[in-house]
Amino acid sequence: MKKKKIIILFIPVLLFACQRSKKDMLVRNWHAVQLFNPDLDDMLQKQQQFIDTVGKSTSAAANDTLYGFHNMDSIKIVLQKQLDSFKQIQQQTLENTYFNFKKNGQAILTFGGYTDTTKWYFDDEGALMLDELKEKGAGTSFKMIVQHLSDTALKLKFVEKDVSSVVTFHPVKN
Repeated sequence: MKKKKIIILFIPVLLFACQRSKKDMLVRNWHAVQLFNPDLDDMLQKQQQFIDTVGKSTSAAANDTLYGFHNMDSIKIVLQKQLDSFKQIQQQTLENTYFNFKKNGQAILTFGGYTDTTKWYFDDEGALMLDELKEKGAGTSFKMIVQHLSDTALKLKFVEKDVSSVVTFHPVKN
C-alpha cells in the first residue's frame, strides 16, 4: 500500500518532467492558415457596405456633385474590383506565409515569396521575440504574444500601433 502511495505522488512529477518545453514545441516549420484582425474586418465590411449603397438614395446630379460620377454602376464595379483584389492579395499572402523556427535560435520567415531571417527567443515575460538586431546587427525587434502553442497549432498575437492581429499557424507536414 505504501508503494502505491509513493507512485501516485510521483505521477504528477513524472508527467511534468515529460512535457516538452515551449521552445521545443515551437521548433518546426509553421504555415499560416487564418488571420483575425477585427479592425481590418470592420474596415472591409464598411467598404463593402459603401459599395453596395453608394448612390442609391441620391440623384444622378447629386452623385455627380458628391462623387464626381453620375453613373454609379461604373464606379461600383471599379470599387468592387479593388476590394476583391485586396482580399485576394491578403489571402495569397496568408497562404504563402511560413515561420520556420530553428533549434539554434534562427527563424526563417516567408511572406508571399519574400524570405528573411532573424533571431528568435522568448523574453522574460514569455513573449516571442523576432530580433533582426541580434541576427544582422541592424533592424528591429518584434514582439508577439503566444496565445496557444501545441503540436497541432500556434496562435500568435501581433500588436502594432494599437492594431492587433491574431494569426493561426499549423505545422507543415513533411
